[in-house]
Amino acid sequence: MRGGMGYQITQVFNQSGIFAPTESKHEAKAEARAEGARTSSEVASQTAIYSYQTAESYKDVWHQVGDFCKKNCGLKDIEKLSPDNVREYLESRISEGVAASTFAKECAAINKLENALSAYAEKRASGREYNFREVTHQVKVEQGKSLERADLHRAYTNAHNVVDLLQDAHKVAAGLQLHGGGRISEIDLIKPVQLKGDSRIEVQGKGGKIRELNVPEKIYKEVEKIITEKGIFRIDKDAYGRDLRAAALSSGQDATGSHGLRWNFAQNRMNELQSSGKSYEQALLRVSHEMGHERPDITEHYLR
Repeated sequence: MRGGMGYQITQVFNQSGIFAPTESKHEAKAEARAEGARTSSEVASQTAIYSYQTAESYKDVWHQVGDFCKKNCGLKDIEKLSPDNVREYLESRISEGVAASTFAKECAAINKLENALSAYAEKRASGREYNFREVTHQVKVEQGKSLERADLHRAYTNAHNVVDLLQDAHKVAAGLQLHGGGRISEIDLIKPVQLKGDSRIEVQGKGGKIRELNVPEKIYKEVEKIITEKGIFRIDKDAYGRDLRAAALSSGQDATGSHGLRWNFAQNRMNELQSSGKSYEQALLRVSHEMGHERPDITEHYLR
């Protein structure tokens, strides 16, 4: 399929027939069971998306998967999305320290993307077949122990101690997350064009949304130095995750993954803004924007 990844995903959503807001979800499930579906997975494989809220939530995940696979797997055509691509995306989310509840929701969205792509392929008679459910199940089983089970208190007790134990590019990456609020997927690769001066680094977040990370001058200069020496700033996310875990344990803290540093960023930034005179609502809106969140209530989750 031609066009940008966002356009392609929108085409699949619109033309596959996956969204059926005028139909009854309960009737569709009953029909699937009558046709032989026994498990919840089998029922889901035969049903569509029926609510606007679920549609928006799932599309956000689809865009996130598409953007990740374009950047990390060289995927240019969403119709060519493979189980291996899906596995790489899911494993990257685990390395980021995604919560089990979020991971489960993303797996459900990816499984529904299988439905959409299959229906789209059938309408176009392309002959393409998709099976993402098998890989989402496999990753859940294989990586279950690595998933964060608790959504609360995922910030590091003393994030600075963790960062201080890291070395070289991994220390810089942790600084970008702790002081800039960057997601690991946003800072694992930084090119020269992303350096905007005045300690601002342009990143592409979920859904392809562009924003800037404002980081301390020292960290900005360290990124700049690495790019000058190597052409780009790049880290291996798995190696980074291992070093973070080792640093956390060495400092006597629970390992909450790279995403835990974003929790620290949110809490520290809220305190900073409120101390400077901002109201809670004003500070929350600012931090939500800086973290690349669509809604302030998402950011509040990080403040618990």
